[in-house]
Amino acid sequence: MSTPQHAAKAQDRDGLARHAGVGARACYGTLMADRTFSVQPYSMRHGALALLVLASLATTACSGDRGRYPSLARRPAERAYGSAMPVTAPTPDAQAPIAPDAGTAARVAALTDQAVKADARFEARRASAERAVAAARGAAVGSEAWSVAQIAIADLDSARSEGMVAMADLDRMLVVAAQAAVDGPRADLDLIAPAHAQVDELMRKELATLDSLKSRVAG
Repeated sequence: MSTPQHAAKAQDRDGLARHAGVGARACYGTLMADRTFSVQPYSMRHGALALLVLASLATTACSGDRGRYPSLARRPAERAYGSAMPVTAPTPDAQAPIAPDAGTAARVAALTDQAVKADARFEARRASAERAVAAARGAAVGSEAWSVAQIAIADLDSARSEGMVAMADLDRMLVVAAQAAVDGPRADLDLIAPAHAQVDELMRKELATLDSLKSRVAG
């Protein structure tokens, strides 16, 4: 609401303006018009800077939050578990071994004892056979020395033959036990195989001795 005082002040301003040769205009219009080119670039620069600061703060906040939450990447334990082979169910315990037949066990023991005793007799006669063969070295076939050497070798061969009988029985028993163990218990095979190997070694040793003696006697 206009008052007489306000009207008087307005008239004074208009008079001063006319006296200065300048048309009356609102002060804020001149100021705003004069400052348009200086204030606007300044505001735009500060606005862009503010956006950069806000973006930096947001990035920092995200990186800080990342430390408070677990990573979604696969952990080493998960990689190891994923690459591990599947666990198979445990197999049931094997059936308890079956004892060998009592008759088979007794027979194997008797044959082994027979071969061992035969080898003992063979070794007891080997020394005399070695002497007889040495005495017949260079002797003619049919001579007395030659005949003595031949008898000594035959005596050794006789001792070995008793072991060979036991060896033949063990051979047969081993074949039968091996066939039975294909689809059945192998208790008999486990009993016979070691005895067979023991007697076979004795027979090979005795055969090597006989071959050596015979090679040193003519004929």
